[in-house]
Amino acid sequence: MSAWLMVALVALGLPRTVLADLDVVAPESGFVYYVLALTPFAVWLVVAVARRSRRPFLDFLVLGVLYGLSLVLVHQALWDVGDSLGHRPPEGAVSFADQFSGIWHDLALRGYTSVIALVIGVGTGLIMALIATLAHHVRRTSNASAEQNPQGRA
Repeated sequence: MSAWLMVALVALGLPRTVLADLDVVAPESGFVYYVLALTPFAVWLVVAVARRSRRPFLDFLVLGVLYGLSLVLVHQALWDVGDSLGHRPPEGAVSFADQFSGIWHDLALRGYTSVIALVIGVGTGLIMALIATLAHHVRRTSNASAEQNPQGRA
């Protein structure tokens, strides 16, 4: 997958991340949120199924890592801006960070949210990698069948 395509696919997810972190569009708040949240992955799915690739699994796994890193960067960059993620971190992150004190508390909070963001990115990339690999296999199998039987006769 070309670098420009990867950047474009990662960039599709940034509006939802930025707007949700700044509490402009609250998570799971309605139609706009779901369009922003699901459109990038619908496009990823179309690319995974329709695009020919020599290494579909690796392409989408790298894409997932890049997406996860973009989530980490946005979350950290906007951490203290307005009513952002830093002012309302997930309960699991708070519970984890409460085991620490002082500066370690903030590092644990930020670290926890960063790990979750990476897991989301890599997990999404892994799922799309499996779909892309399956689509690649189906295309290759159907092309091989078409070459063996060019006129559709049994």
